[in-house]
Amino acid sequence: MLRLQRALAMARTGTPFARVAADAGYADQPHLSREVRSLAGIPLRELL
Repeated sequence: MLRLQRALAMARTGTPFARVAADAGYADQPHLSREVRSLAGIPLRELL
């Protein structure tokens, strides 16, 4: 959950999702997107 919170904080600053995923420790941007959809029930873009 902390990794996701860190990723969302970075994404809210306008950092590209691929960079956010890499910096937050995800394998790639689709991995981040799948986790957001799994936990929040909505796509990453809609969450921001």
